[in-house]
Amino acid sequence: MRIKSLWSLLSLTLSALVTPLDAQSRPAAASAPRATRVEYVLVEGADYAFRNPPTVSNGIVTFNLTNVGQDLHAMTLLELPPNHTLREFLDMYHQKGIIPPWMPTLGQTNTIAPRQETFLTARLKPGRYILACLIPGRDGRAHTEKGMVQLITVK
Repeated sequence: MRIKSLWSLLSLTLSALVTPLDAQSRPAAASAPRATRVEYVLVEGADYAFRNPPTVSNGIVTFNLTNVGQDLHAMTLLELPPNHTLREFLDMYHQKGIIPPWMPTLGQTNTIAPRQETFLTARLKPGRYILACLIPGRDGRAHTEKGMVQLITVK
């Protein structure tokens, strides 16, 4: 009789261990990881221009900068506020050598040699952004002065 009771107790314990969780004890769906879409944008840095799509989708964007020129290049990502223009940015940068205080800088790639590549990832909301190579050329003029600046739209 005692063996039968012990066996019953062991059987109940084992069944409790292998019984699936009920709906109330399951983790909430909100805590499950979500897949995040990342847009991948190819950017060519030439002497002295960026070649890239003019429009990208909002969200997480990874820019892949490849240097297809003969000079060193880098890419700075700047947010252009709605009440300002690309010309205002260029004027302040070329006259004073600074990024305007009203312009958020979202990131910058490494400076890369010809035939090299680098990456920059940022979360972008809809709006206008500027890609700019802010390094000076061998002649001392900023690459932006030579045309290495690009306005992009995020939708």
